[in-house]
Amino acid sequence: MRYYDTATSAIVSERQILKANPNTSFPLPLTDSALAGLNIVRLTNDPRPDYDQETQDIVAGPVEVRDGIAYQTYSVIDRSADEIANDLANKKADIRAQRNNRLTETDWAMLPDSPLSDADKTIYQNYRSALRDFPAQAGFPNNPLPQGPDENPGDGSIYDDVNFAWIAP
Repeated sequence: MRYYDTATSAIVSERQILKANPNTSFPLPLTDSALAGLNIVRLTNDPRPDYDQETQDIVAGPVEVRDGIAYQTYSVIDRSADEIANDLANKKADIRAQRNNRLTETDWAMLPDSPLSDADKTIYQNYRSALRDFPAQAGFPNNPLPQGPDENPGDGSIYDDVNFAWIAP
């Protein structure tokens, strides 16, 4: 639990309160009445406001004391165009790295000595082609990557080699 020292406007922990008052006997857990004489009140969080994660951030605002309880307030701020562009570039790079990893993991299927049948090899070829084309799709990088035939969830699902997804039974 966190507390708020109204005299110093500092957020403090239970341990800090006990350490600052070594000659005081406190009931544990600390009660509001035991802390009242020290100008310390419980600190709770106001509900966080709704915001657009792509273009906004939530920042901690001032602590407000209302009815003997301190509330950590929050506000929404707009992110700069540079921050938004940087996050998008990082997200695209991350998705491309995941895609490249999946291509690397399925390289074995394209080798001449692969144990796959011609039909299974075609499924892998189409899957790999979908992976390579993925960054050009509308909605990139917010779409999920295609699922591969080797990603069987193990629950009896059937692989849809047209939409590159596992269909639950």
